[in-house]
Amino acid sequence: MSSFSVDLNDKRECRYVFPSRLWNSRLKRFDELVDVLLDTGSFNTAIHKSLAERYGTILDSTIKVAIGGYQGDANICVLNKLKIGDCILEKVVALAVPFSGELKDHILLGANVTNNWKFTISRLENKLEVVEQFSEPAQKRKYPYRYCFDNTGKIMAFQEFMEGENHEN
Repeated sequence: MSSFSVDLNDKRECRYVFPSRLWNSRLKRFDELVDVLLDTGSFNTAIHKSLAERYGTILDSTIKVAIGGYQGDANICVLNKLKIGDCILEKVVALAVPFSGELKDHILLGANVTNNWKFTISRLENKLEVVEQFSEPAQKRKYPYRYCFDNTGKIMAFQEFMEGENHEN
């Protein structure tokens, strides 16, 4: 079980925004600093398509989405690693979306990740503290973020893809 504590972005009073880093497989290190927006109203994690191409694997699978002001098709992708504080999340399934505007440089962290965490948010201290609290089925999987939700809220699993391919990036 891992946990982290991060300072919230004090310029965004009504949103829970904090920094993260994405794993660069080519350079073998955590590279680009990206803001994470805790999106409590979203089933899925979403990332700009250009970031997904650089820091993950885009799958052929698409689903129709309405997220972050965008409506249309989004590719499903797998982010190699995402580091928030000292916590490293591996093989995070997300939607690769062609956002425009301020969301272009953000990751919208949705319920497929946040359902596995216990949050303590303090606006007075401008801090977010998180402890992973995986369910028993999630604890049995090596990477618990290997799913996303369809538009009805039904879980779509991608474990078969991950086990059939070698993605040790």
